[in-house]
Amino acid sequence: MRESKRSVLVIDDNEDIRHLLTLILENAGFTVLTGIDGADGLAQTRTAKPDLILLDAMMPGLNGFEVLEKIRNDRDSKINSIPILMLTSRSSVEDIDMAIDLGATSYVVKPFRPEKLVQKVNSIFESESS
Repeated sequence: MRESKRSVLVIDDNEDIRHLLTLILENAGFTVLTGIDGADGLAQTRTAKPDLILLDAMMPGLNGFEVLEKIRNDRDSKINSIPILMLTSRSSVEDIDMAIDLGATSYVVKPFRPEKLVQKVNSIFESESS
C-alpha cells in the first residue's frame, strides 16, 4: 500500500457527475476533492495542489479550456505542472486539439467506462513518476 494516497481534483458543474467520479476514484484508492465550477476548481487547485485534475470543458463562468489555460500559465511550478485529464462530452477533433494545445495531459469523452477511466488515471500517474 502507498504511504499516501494520490489526490484527484474533479472540476465539473454537474453534481451527479462529481458524485459518480468521487465514488469511482475513491473505490480505486484515490483521495478525491471536488470543484463545483471553473472558478472554484481553480481556487482549489491553488490551495490543495492535487496530484491530478479531472476537468470538464462545459461549465458556466470559466469553462474548462479557460481553467486549463490559467493553470498552465500559473507562475507556481507545483500548479502549472499538475497533470490535467479533460473529461467532457465535447468530442470534436477541434476541441481535443485545443485541449492538447493548451496543455491537457489527456482527453476522455463522456460517457466513459469507469474501469477505463481508472486505467487512464493510473497510466497518467505511472508516466509522471517514470
